[in-house]
Amino acid sequence: MRRHDLHLVVAWGVMMLASSSCVGPNHKSAQPSAPAHQQEQGAMQRGGQGLESTADRPSHDGSARNEVAQGLEFPAEPSIPPGMTVEEVLDRAAQPPPPGATLTLDDSPLRAFALIEQLEYRVKEEGKNAMGLEGQGWVGYDYDKFWWKVEGEAAFDGQDEGDVEVDLLYSRLIAPFWDVQAGVQIASEWESGEAEERLSGVVALQGLAPGMFELDNSLYLSEDGDLTANIEAEFNVRVTQRLVLQPRTELQLAAQDVADRALGAGLTDVLFDVRLRYEIRRRLAPYIGVRYQTLTGETENIAEQAGANTDDWALLLGVRLAF
Repeated sequence: MRRHDLHLVVAWGVMMLASSSCVGPNHKSAQPSAPAHQQEQGAMQRGGQGLESTADRPSHDGSARNEVAQGLEFPAEPSIPPGMTVEEVLDRAAQPPPPGATLTLDDSPLRAFALIEQLEYRVKEEGKNAMGLEGQGWVGYDYDKFWWKVEGEAAFDGQDEGDVEVDLLYSRLIAPFWDVQAGVQIASEWESGEAEERLSGVVALQGLAPGMFELDNSLYLSEDGDLTANIEAEFNVRVTQRLVLQPRTELQLAAQDVADRALGAGLTDVLFDVRLRYEIRRRLAPYIGVRYQTLTGETENIAEQAGANTDDWALLLGVRLAF
């Protein structure tokens, strides 16, 4: 027999001896015994009864007590600086910061904004064509602002004539999107080189009504004791992301006859206009529109007696600017 064949015979014999020892009388099967297997199957059929339950584990309170018992104690009250009571700490926290302290967050910075809503040329059906201006702006903080408003019209065809009104107001935010305002109005009217000025006190309420209607209501008391009011409402209809249609109305009222201004008591003037603007940018938008203005009530009668027009149409060409 060759040496290589002898090695194979020896290896085969060792394997046979190993296999016979595994099935000997002292060998224990890896399979669970029948009683233990039956016990586990019965526990499964009883819905898990007999197995370890989490109900025996300690609750959160129990765990906390165990931690305290082990020396892991937690303070029942927050720590306070030595020598101070809780009331003194709260009083100190309610006081303003000391001079020179740096605030981590400035939640009311100084801001400014200006909007020229109407800078337009008005081609009128009757009367003189004119340039029109209306704008407003403010500078201040979230709650307190200095607010200005300007509105006017000037005609340069033939004799110069026109009027302008400037409101200088303190504005206070009283509710989301609503400001109450108080201040003075400086008004001027001129014709043929002669000008008349008027000073009035102003109280106004301006804001955004439900439905996204922008309202501006003002009450004026002139230095002569004449009480008048002005109500403005407008609404923006976004046709596209850049094309916006803006209908607008304005009402003027007087509490008494004002002979110097040719006004009668009651509703004196109603104005409707519609502008369609194209927002090249949010801050720059040329527009085109139409305007209708009519006198009413006693004011209309006064104008008819003086031979003046009581209503008028106008074509509007202008630009809207924001700064």
